[in-house]
Amino acid sequence: MRRLKPQTRKAISQREDDLVKLAENIAKRLWEALNDVQRRDGKVRQLRNILEVAESTDSWKALELFIRYQAARGELPKDWAESAIQAFDALQTDAQRIAKDKGDPAKTIHLELVTRVLGHAVRWHVWEVKKQQEG
Repeated sequence: MRRLKPQTRKAISQREDDLVKLAENIAKRLWEALNDVQRRDGKVRQLRNILEVAESTDSWKALELFIRYQAARGELPKDWAESAIQAFDALQTDAQRIAKDKGDPAKTIHLELVTRVLGHAVRWHVWEVKKQQEG
């Protein structure tokens, strides 16, 4: 877990609904980019891999590269990877705003926001896969 001041964590938590919505959009784009249920089910692991990297790194560039790497290997659609990277990169604006107000480093806040969105995206994707499997 990243070390953030309690007031920073609270500011992030107050944006949780927006993060969940962003995650839903990211998961929906992945769902739409994949054309069959088996392929969709298999991508839960890829999302979790990205989440694990996000939780373990202090570098946005390393995480961005890992997403591109997964796409280059054919594990994720390239178009989805690019749109996800853009969405995650846009969170830097929120991170800078929170950092200015609360005093924690924007880089750390940004990675925390990305990690939260990825966690929610995994849950959204699992929901869609199970819903589809059950008919």
